[in-house]
Amino acid sequence: MKNYFDKFPASYAASSRRIIPTPSGFARSAFYYVQETGYLKLKESHMAKRKNLDSYLIVLVLSGKGTLMYDNSLYELSEGSCFFIDCKIPYYHQSSPEDPWELLWVHFNGSASQAHYEYFCSHCTPAFRPSCFAELKDKILGLADLCQRTDLQAEIHASRILTEILSLILLFLTGTEDTRDSRHQKMAEVRAYLDEHFAEKFSLDQLSEQFFISKYHLSREFKACHGITLNAYVIARRISLAKRLLRFSDCTLEEIARQCGFYDASYFNKQFQKSEGLSATEFRSKWIN
Repeated sequence: MKNYFDKFPASYAASSRRIIPTPSGFARSAFYYVQETGYLKLKESHMAKRKNLDSYLIVLVLSGKGTLMYDNSLYELSEGSCFFIDCKIPYYHQSSPEDPWELLWVHFNGSASQAHYEYFCSHCTPAFRPSCFAELKDKILGLADLCQRTDLQAEIHASRILTEILSLILLFLTGTEDTRDSRHQKMAEVRAYLDEHFAEKFSLDQLSEQFFISKYHLSREFKACHGITLNAYVIARRISLAKRLLRFSDCTLEEIARQCGFYDASYFNKQFQKSEGLSATEFRSKWIN
């Protein structure tokens, strides 16, 4: 029976393997969980075609070449390429007949998979070439070994590894792997300035002039590098300071608003409520003994 279910098409090399675990209800509700993972090496061209799967798929091309058709776009793939897709959208991937490929893959779901994928989509095409390819390879190989077990500890470790895989991809996208890149250096300088001056009154025009970059590019590049708009970053820093002052000072709300850079107390209250889900006064009463 095992040989029947593990059987691959004749186009697959004998070393190919597939693991299909069954996650517990707890894992499905609380963790990232693996639906299928494996390794394949092709002897000739083969196509895999899917649609309407409630699953997310990450594939690494270890060798060879092929194509991915996804969301009406065709992507050429080769050694060192990856793709990350939402399998509810119809797709197919096919190996080159001249240079059949060797792949690692993981189908997964759960936890914040959709949020991770939506962030990925806003910053990258489905196919990409990450500098962290070797690390991704090691982690997916680790999943393949881990998923042959069926216990809670294995599920916890699998969720941790999936989190690490997604984190590596997001770190690659946000550019923190290459601090020498001039664009990221410039945005790091902008962030450092904001960290020091967020409670002061300033404008986008002022920042644009100070850092010799147009307002349009400043806003776009800051979000691309740091994953948050410039305005949202400043407000978050101000709210963080406000929470400290609410807990550890006797300042009035008006005084706190001014110290944090909110020069209108009503606007401060509005932003605090939006951020924390309760008013500044309610926050203070809950955190003060």
